Amino acid sequence: MSLKNKKEILVKNFLVKISEDSMLAYIEKSSFFENFEDILQSKWEEIKKELKEEGLIGVLSQPEVEVDKIIVARGTFPKEGSPEKIELFEKFLSCDYLKNNFSQDLREVPKIICVNKGEAVGKWIPPVPGIPGVNVWGELVESSKQVSSELYQLGDNLYIEEGSNLIKAKESGVFFCDKNKIEILPEFTIKGDVDFSTGNINFLGKKLTIEGDIKFGFKVKCKGNLELRGCTENKVCIEVDGNFVCLGIIRGEETRIKIRGDAEINGVEYAYVEVDGRLEIKNYLIFAEVVVKKELVCKLGKGIIYGGNIKVGKSVEVKILGHPAQTVTKVFAGYPIELIESYSKLKQEKILLNEVIEKISYGIMLGERLQREGKLTPEKEKLWIELQEEFEKKMSDLENLEHQISELEEKIKYYKKQFIKVLEKVYPGVILGITELTYIVAEEKKGPLLFYLEENFIKEISAKEKDIKRIK
Repeated sequence: MSLKNKKEILVKNFLVKISEDSMLAYIEKSSFFENFEDILQSKWEEIKKELKEEGLIGVLSQPEVEVDKIIVARGTFPKEGSPEKIELFEKFLSCDYLKNNFSQDLREVPKIICVNKGEAVGKWIPPVPGIPGVNVWGELVESSKQVSSELYQLGDNLYIEEGSNLIKAKESGVFFCDKNKIEILPEFTIKGDVDFSTGNINFLGKKLTIEGDIKFGFKVKCKGNLELRGCTENKVCIEVDGNFVCLGIIRGEETRIKIRGDAEINGVEYAYVEVDGRLEIKNYLIFAEVVVKKELVCKLGKGIIYGGNIKVGKSVEVKILGHPAQTVTKVFAGYPIELIESYSKLKQEKILLNEVIEKISYGIMLGERLQREGKLTPEKEKLWIELQEEFEKKMSDLENLEHQISELEEKIKYYKKQFIKVLEKVYPGVILGITELTYIVAEEKKGPLLFYLEENFIKEISAKEKDIKRIK
């Protein structure tokens, strides 16, 4: 029998036993020996030498006394390792609701969580291998077999950053988690309404599609393109950093839309719409307040604009302008709103300043008359001198104001080349404007007509292509 299979060894009349797992060598305490522990201690160096000769390792430098035994050798237990795993940050732990498709009933769907490009969603923890142990015979003792943890599968838009082991997004988008897969979706579709089930939307990515409506009072902020296939209710707020397409109707007196790219909208009723790019209306603008920095085109479908206040930086092209009921409709082309409003404000300041200068001039004139008549008292003379100083200051302010107005007038010249094109009909009650100049339509006119600016007057001609080129 191999020594390493022995369960008992007799050393110096001490019976050394080996535990079942071979991790412990010990001597049972015996009441038959007087001074048992003292004898063991006195012969310990000899016992230790013989234990080693018997092939035991892990022999202790001094025996360890326990209640029922004295331990003379210990093995080293193996250390368990740990499998690799992915730990999501707290923000994303509740996001496993996102499946490949929303269910039709969105009442149970929590809020959508988006991720910026380069943002970390979690951390990859590499596996730690187990360390084998050694029993008292010097044999290796393997660590227990590790059970693999459920490791998330990373989608194409996620990567593990070298060094930090952080899991980061390659693209901005919606955080997606389905069973053991996580991904970032740059394009995302809400298959229903924006309401209490989704909460307000703050989207980051390439494109967000909303298949339903945006309900009363909800907000959608989209850093990317937005496609709304439904409509809006009142008090809705939409902000889009990219382009915007709406297949439904934007409605509501307190609904506000701000688009930093181009926009295509089926129809607008009463709402406020601001577009930094080009706006194309498929059917109508009704009693809307609209600000467009580039062109406004409304010639498809019904192609109607009536009511409201429309201010467009470049040209306007519309099929029907106004209403048979002579509804007041204001449409301005060549109207860069910030530039024109600054110009109008300065012009108003100039009028007020001239009124002040006129009053000061009158006061100075009175002072001169009193001086000629010898009636200018020291108190009045002091006031007269102060008026002269104020006059000089106001004249300097006027000169500066006129310089600013002149600079803006030079910038506005470009916008005076813009025009309003009406393809079918314009009704009385329409106020047309190019830059700050206006023209009131007094009678119904049939198109195609082109309204343009010439010598500070708005004129009209037939809207033939050659005429448009001539004006340009």
